[in-house]
Amino acid sequence: MNITVFQYPKSKHTRSLTPRLFKRYQTYKRYLQLEFSRTCVYCRQPDSSAPNLNFGVDHYKPKGVAKFAHLVCDYQNLYYCCGSCNSRKNNDWPVNEKDGPYIVNPCDYIMSQHLRFDAGNGMMTVRSKFGEYTEELLQLNDHTQVEFRKTTLHALKLTAKELASLQDQKAQLSKLLADHKITAAVHDAELNELNNEINLTETLIQNLTGTKPPLPLKKMRFGVALS
Repeated sequence: MNITVFQYPKSKHTRSLTPRLFKRYQTYKRYLQLEFSRTCVYCRQPDSSAPNLNFGVDHYKPKGVAKFAHLVCDYQNLYYCCGSCNSRKNNDWPVNEKDGPYIVNPCDYIMSQHLRFDAGNGMMTVRSKFGEYTEELLQLNDHTQVEFRKTTLHALKLTAKELASLQDQKAQLSKLLADHKITAAVHDAELNELNNEINLTETLIQNLTGTKPPLPLKKMRFGVALS
């Protein structure tokens, strides 16, 4: 299984959605979820791995800084972000805008040049001054987060083995039917049970990796077009 969960992008992200201007920035949340593949742009945690975790809209140029007030509903300034990273980032902005340091984001930076996920120890290693600043400010190597990443990878390995075992059982079941060692009724009943287990296992993998497709965007809201 090719696991890319928690990995940082190796190229800049080009926005694919162009929602219309809304009065409330919170309305962009569903667009941002789709735009950034339902993953926090900073710590790389998928929202599907912890459904009760609060994800929301981050203003890269903080809405709490007066000179950026006009960007409060500017889609290009908005990012999909978990609650922890959002609260830690808060209104951070460098005093020296020429030198930074800046928090890296996927649209302005090739994030893998600044941060890298080490699957061996569950930590985010820094690769630049900006990466170091991002890691320290957002506490990307907080013990709880590191433990969560390690247990997620462990769960994925176990789940991949379980999926392979279920697929083998399915093949063996077909062979038993072909060899007339079980009846069609027994085959169909066991096949249905196996398919249900396979579907649940595949859904678990999608949830852990963030590859479960989000619900489609609504085209209308209160009779008004959303795009």
